[in-house]
Amino acid sequence: MQNGKKKVLALLLAGCCVLSACGTKTDDTKTAEKGNFVTGTVECKEVYVRAKIPGYLTDIPVEEGQEVKEGDLLFSTDRRDVEVKQTQASATAKAAAGQVEAAKNAAEAAVVEKANANVKLLETEYAKYQELYAMDAVSQDNMDKLTTQLEAARLDAAAAAAQQQAAQGQYEAANGQLAAAKGVLDEVNLNLGQTSQYAPCNGTITMVSSSLGELIGTGTTIVTLTDYSDRWVMANVDEYAVGKLKVGQQIPLTSKAHPDTVFHGKIVNISKSPDFATKKSTNELNDQDVVTYEVKIALSEKDDIMLYPGMLVQVDLDKAGEKK
Repeated sequence: MQNGKKKVLALLLAGCCVLSACGTKTDDTKTAEKGNFVTGTVECKEVYVRAKIPGYLTDIPVEEGQEVKEGDLLFSTDRRDVEVKQTQASATAKAAAGQVEAAKNAAEAAVVEKANANVKLLETEYAKYQELYAMDAVSQDNMDKLTTQLEAARLDAAAAAAQQQAAQGQYEAANGQLAAAKGVLDEVNLNLGQTSQYAPCNGTITMVSSSLGELIGTGTTIVTLTDYSDRWVMANVDEYAVGKLKVGQQIPLTSKAHPDTVFHGKIVNISKSPDFATKKSTNELNDQDVVTYEVKIALSEKDDIMLYPGMLVQVDLDKAGEKK
């Protein structure tokens, strides 16, 4: 009987030792996990390629998941309507150029010079006739005829000057019309070039939002292009820790998706504008909010394992290293 009690007592003591050991292990684990961590979100460069002009989609040579290079064709819209406008604009510009040339020739005509030369000639002759008339060498009838000719010549010169001034105004107006016609033609040519849209950078087609034959409007997103090589993490760091960080510091990152991998990040920007309050004012905080600041951390291209946009990572602020 006593032996049985001893066995029971021994088992109870062993159980207490086991529980004590387990409790110690749990505390050690919690201690090891402690640290100044913040959660960040993985982001990357996304480009929304939109239609510049309305029209029917005639070509979409890409599909979701396809890798493209900068300059590859993404989609095209119907060119025919724009080509008709181009023909009309070209004809208008050509006609305006003809009007400019005609007005220029009219403005530069030598009519005014000839009229002024005729007036000068008649004035010289009139002066001579006056001397002769004073000596009774010329009749009154001849003087009257010469006077009439001189007055007519002066009127012709004045009319020619007015005509030239009007022609100059027409020339300037024609130039304005030509400039307007060229502006319309340039706009049409620009629209014609925008019927096809090309990849602005290397990347992956992550979404094709429209189908062939669909009528799309200006500004409609047709293709979403994602550049996974340009990745970063956005983390909100509270005001107590952000002052210890510097642009250029190296900082380790971990992810639940890859728990055994430590990713390498580099702080590239620390916002100087507060984002939002992580803790509202309380008596313990002396009625002050604790605000956060957005920190952008670029991911190294050396990390082979992909972190996809939207994934959460843990940022170890205590291990932020010096600039390298």
